[in-house]
Amino acid sequence: MTTAAMVHIPLAQSFLCQDCASVGNSSTQCPACASGNLLSLINVLDRDPEQKSLTLGRRHVGERG
Repeated sequence: MTTAAMVHIPLAQSFLCQDCASVGNSSTQCPACASGNLLSLINVLDRDPEQKSLTLGRRHVGERG
């Protein structure tokens, strides 16, 4: 990958478009498809370590073990 093709978007400014699965830095409109159906990635990916350990200990409904 060339340097010109690389893009840096800080996690706090990253939004996933739920319509076209693109990531952009606008909280109001997807730069690829103009959808407003966006998910802030910091809310999903940047969890504190205590919360991560609690989540890892849970089992899914119907899972045996």
